[in-house]
Amino acid sequence: MLELHKANGPDSWLSGSRALARRESMQDLFFDYPVRPEQTSEDWPEDRCLHSEMVITDGDKVVATAMLVVDENRGDCPARIWGMGILPSYRTPFIVQSLEEALLRDGAFEIEQDFIEGADGRLIPNPYVDFDMMLSGSVPSHEA
Repeated sequence: MLELHKANGPDSWLSGSRALARRESMQDLFFDYPVRPEQTSEDWPEDRCLHSEMVITDGDKVVATAMLVVDENRGDCPARIWGMGILPSYRTPFIVQSLEEALLRDGAFEIEQDFIEGADGRLIPNPYVDFDMMLSGSVPSHEA
């Protein structure tokens, strides 16, 4: 059975038993089965901020992992889904979308950018930005 786990912060999946082995399995996924191979050669900049990290397991097997990061010096879209790795037999739109949605629910509320770059490079609206206010330029009226 597939299970989604938070992998950062207190009481996370990584804070339990076998933390080092679990972290290594996540890194192996990223380097051996990356969704965006060009990311495997990126350095981790000192100013990168990790907002969320998730992992999907199937029983004891780690099958997918990804992070929501912000690199302030990264041009127009500093927030992005980064480091996604998925075993080939699990690489489906459902798994990718599940990871993206979980990362956004968990960490995007802290991000002030209007859009977050998805695992495939597309722009995903930040669900915590008030788009009515953004589009109108003012606070929406609630008068009837």
